[in-house]
Amino acid sequence: MEEEFDIRPYIEVILSKWYWIVGGAIIAGLVAFAVSSFLTPSYEATALVVVTQPTEIVEFDPRIRSIDDTEPITVFPEIALSDELILELLPQINSMDPEIQSVADVRKLLEANSGADPNLLRLTVTYKDPEKTSEIANLWANLFVIRANQVYSNSGSKQLLFYEQRAEEAATKLDAAEQTLIEFEARNRTAILDNQLASLKQIQSDYLDEQRQIILLSQDVQALRDQLAQQPDRTNITFADQLVALSLQAKAYGLEEIPIQFQWNSADSLVASDRSEQLAFLDGLGETLTIRAAQAEEALSELEPQILAVQTEKQIGDTESNQVQRDYTLAEETYIALTSRVEAERIASQDVNNRVKLISETTPPDKPVSPRRLTNTVLAMVVGLMIGLGVVFLIVWYKDLYPPQAEQQAQNQNE
Repeated sequence: MEEEFDIRPYIEVILSKWYWIVGGAIIAGLVAFAVSSFLTPSYEATALVVVTQPTEIVEFDPRIRSIDDTEPITVFPEIALSDELILELLPQINSMDPEIQSVADVRKLLEANSGADPNLLRLTVTYKDPEKTSEIANLWANLFVIRANQVYSNSGSKQLLFYEQRAEEAATKLDAAEQTLIEFEARNRTAILDNQLASLKQIQSDYLDEQRQIILLSQDVQALRDQLAQQPDRTNITFADQLVALSLQAKAYGLEEIPIQFQWNSADSLVASDRSEQLAFLDGLGETLTIRAAQAEEALSELEPQILAVQTEKQIGDTESNQVQRDYTLAEETYIALTSRVEAERIASQDVNNRVKLISETTPPDKPVSPRRLTNTVLAMVVGLMIGLGVVFLIVWYKDLYPPQAEQQAQNQNE
């Protein structure tokens, strides 16, 4: 059977000892009020700084563009709390309060946060004196504005000088690239090599065409010879066969375009004898074609290394030409881009407006932000009340766990 929790003893004790609980809460509140009254009050002052965006950006060349539109606004709080800036602020604060002697002491007084708009920066100072609090905040804000403009301003004379120096270096490199290009063109043989290579390739093409014609003629000669050898009449051959043989001979010696005229008076004139002589003639013509084929092959073999050598020399020249041309083009484009940037910086340098501006200095605060006596008193009373209730509950729990001896004896008698 589950045990039931009896809350009545706790309520009875609270009702019987209420004055102790309430009294403890009142005492805690009075102590908190007294302690808060003796604490040194702290005042808070805030100066506002805004980071403006440029209305227009001068760019003559898109390859070199301004990064103002991507400026990291979020780094400004870090700059405001940097050691270098605080070291500039330290002597002035030390003259107000000699107890503040280090960067860590100054940093305890400062707080930098971005506002609702990331372009707005809140510089807050917490200090014990209202007049000095506002003075420190205004000093800090003015030093920060000067420092931030020095870091992120792109329109100063240093920026212009930087691009002018780069433009001078680019002009020197461009002059050197132009001179190199002139010297190369004075010894550039690529056009000559192009002509030589074209001529050699044409000769090679002619020999290849001749080889093809020789192969076809050899096949025709062999076919005519086989035809004559298979004829039953071993002495007489027709004049037509002689005419074909003469035509093959004309083609073999490049005479295929010379007109040949024949005239005969009777059919007998179309028959001739000496087939053996005709076969011998065809054999000789075949040997001649074989020799010419070998000569063409030898000529092609000699042409190949010449073509390769000219191609190699031409490729070397083309590679060097491309390299020299690339260097010249790069030097020219770099020079044009930098000179355009110099002109843009000269125009931008005429804009004396700063990007970071102090839009609101602070005035001495009227009321301290700490200590908050009323808030501390109420919190202390609540804590005292909770502690009193906890003590009461602890007493009841202890009595239930370890009852007094008289009550224990009475309980035993009842059992």
